[in-house]
Amino acid sequence: MTAVPALPAIPSRFGFAFSDDGRWATCLSTVQDRVTLERWALTGDAPSGRAVDTGGEPVDRFSRPVPLDDGRVLVARPAVGADGTPAGHWTVVAVRPGGGASRSWRITPMLAGYPLAGPGSPQTLVLVAVEDERHSRIWLLPDAAAQPEPVLRIPGVLTGGVWLDGGRTLALDHSGAGHRTDGIAVDLHERAWRRIWTVSSTTTDRIAVRDRRSGTLAVTTSGRGGAPAIGLWSPGGGRVRFPEALNRAGRARTPLAFDGRGRLLVCEDAGAASRLLVHTAADDSVEPLPAPPGVLSPPASWTGGRIHLRFSAPHRPPTLATAHHSGWSFARRPSDAEAGWAAADLIELPGPDGPIEAIVYGGPRWHESDRVVLALHGGPLSAWRLEFDPLFQHLAAAGIAVVAPNYRGSTGYGDRYLRAVVGAWGGPDLEDVVHLGRGITERRRGVATGAPHPILLGVSYGAWLALLAACRAPDRWTACAALAPFTSAASLYRDATAPVRDRVARLHRLDGDRLDGDGGAAPRDVLDLCGALTAPLLVAHGIRDEVVPVRQSRALRRRLLELGRTEGPDFEYLEVDGDHTEVVQAWPAVLRTAVVRFCLDAGRTLASTRRGGGTNDGHLRG
Repeated sequence: MTAVPALPAIPSRFGFAFSDDGRWATCLSTVQDRVTLERWALTGDAPSGRAVDTGGEPVDRFSRPVPLDDGRVLVARPAVGADGTPAGHWTVVAVRPGGGASRSWRITPMLAGYPLAGPGSPQTLVLVAVEDERHSRIWLLPDAAAQPEPVLRIPGVLTGGVWLDGGRTLALDHSGAGHRTDGIAVDLHERAWRRIWTVSSTTTDRIAVRDRRSGTLAVTTSGRGGAPAIGLWSPGGGRVRFPEALNRAGRARTPLAFDGRGRLLVCEDAGAASRLLVHTAADDSVEPLPAPPGVLSPPASWTGGRIHLRFSAPHRPPTLATAHHSGWSFARRPSDAEAGWAAADLIELPGPDGPIEAIVYGGPRWHESDRVVLALHGGPLSAWRLEFDPLFQHLAAAGIAVVAPNYRGSTGYGDRYLRAVVGAWGGPDLEDVVHLGRGITERRRGVATGAPHPILLGVSYGAWLALLAACRAPDRWTACAALAPFTSAASLYRDATAPVRDRVARLHRLDGDRLDGDGGAAPRDVLDLCGALTAPLLVAHGIRDEVVPVRQSRALRRRLLELGRTEGPDFEYLEVDGDHTEVVQAWPAVLRTAVVRFCLDAGRTLASTRRGGGTNDGHLRG
């Protein structure tokens, strides 16, 4: 069995939250499966952090911490039964600055939720509890040894949260029947709520951030004139304004934070990377703010001339980034290991309809590597981002170059590029993939010491694309790895849950249960096409996948066996104990190791076939 190099322990930080006064931040920190709560002081020359002693109360990946102005931390955590399933209630813990839990409360019923802390002193502390798919409840948390008080039960699911005043009125995002999302205001004293922000019954309308000084709200909508937009709403009512400069780009923008002087920090998806912009409402101007190459994401804090937010880059696992007068710094504790993670470059590759941006691991001479993986992202309407990726790091550590392209249908490149695959799954995107595979082979021919053809690696929608490409052009690939694939859009629509069925129906035109939109093109059902497969194949799926049911991969396995293929020599099949996110994004170690070993073995299998006089590149037997 091929030896796979070990990867150092992978650290990550997520679940960031900032205190109302901007002096504190909290996050969850993970190294492998160990989760700790961290608190960061933001008032010094650089953020200073330490692990928080929760007094024996456990924290996990699902915990929701929020820092208070006095340095304490509120942590809400779901209770889990002996069998590992949710117990239907949560525990809320108040942690003292010196460490240890000062008190805790049990909230039931509660399936999901999070704490919020109001402005001023004393701070109003609330818990937003989602009881089920139809109802949410607001709880008032006491600042003494008393029991939480249920304030108001609201039909629908609540998310988000900004304070409209000193601690009496809370603005939240509200999703009611039909998945509609709009903004509501909850008056904690009157125990009443009202809708304050909506565009239509079919749009997703959210309240993003509030300017503490002026009371201005930044809001977003999924559909203003057919396109997403950012609006500004001022106290006193009136219509939401949509400043031209704030909505000019045609690319996804996210409002992050106000600075208290009328300026709004905005993050924009600029291809695979992020960039920061500052919008000034007085003259409707937008100016870029220099930022390091990578991915920036909310939440954010802009206080005292400093900006804090989450940041990740290919060589830097997610952490807290700070922008100040002298540049950018990144949160590090003494225990953070310097692992020497592989860097990546952004390049453009020629495509059939113009250049295609790709993230590339392997340096400027990546094409000379023994093996090159062509990685296809999920979606559709998604993209690879210029951020830390454990699977790509593991491939790079094994000496395998990675090319991760954002072909047509990817986000971050404008509406025309995005909509190229709406109603045309496996059309322009598949054309781009096959074209890229041909271009990589031509670039490697006569240069690389190993196999000239790339190895296909796809996740979710990208796994379906990879299988289609391997079936349509079987001689152009050294191997194909498909993680959580579906076999056709029609079968996914038939097998999936209602939210996934709805997404398929919206993005791939439906006529009843029959998928339409192929326009007479070549078939796109992998079960009908897989007899043409010749490249070595790996199929992996999570047994708890709630997005693409595991029976999709099991159907492919059955079909290959019907065709006379033998599991082991001809194809590999792996099921892991995980859900969709774990298989296509979190990359558990057992899956990463299997993928890296498969890619290393596939190249050796091809080389052996050539030495033995074979004529096909890595054929499956049978």
